[in-house]
Amino acid sequence: MSRSNKIPRPKMGDSFYRHTLIGLVEEALVVSMSGPEKFPEEWSAVVMTRTGTEFISSDQEFRSKHDWVPSTWMYDEERNCWVVPATDESDSRDASAWNLPSPKVGERYMSWRARVFREVPALKKDDSVNDILSSSWKSLPRIEMEPAAAK
Repeated sequence: MSRSNKIPRPKMGDSFYRHTLIGLVEEALVVSMSGPEKFPEEWSAVVMTRTGTEFISSDQEFRSKHDWVPSTWMYDEERNCWVVPATDESDSRDASAWNLPSPKVGERYMSWRARVFREVPALKKDDSVNDILSSSWKSLPRIEMEPAAAK
């Protein structure tokens, strides 16, 4: 886990949460985003809560557990700070990061795909699983079946 000093740009529908003053957890969804495309680290968003709307932005401070943060973050009571899970986008987006099996002789895409999911079940959880499998299928060496001899 690592510490970050900025909240990354959320996507529409991302979940945020905070601890309330009475000890409950309040959750919200991002319903609106704005910010320049040239500078993705600068953004502002509207989140919808059960009781109304709240506004958050990239320059928001998140010092206490009562501030809005992405739902993947954890609050460390011992250190009194937010802990951000380490994510390496390049690992999940890159097909070479997964140890995918090569297609067998004459194996079709859907058969290979099913075998990949059996052998690498963690791949199912990746958001870009279809892109990873497609690019892998195109780049992996395949051995075609030899035509059967005519009798």
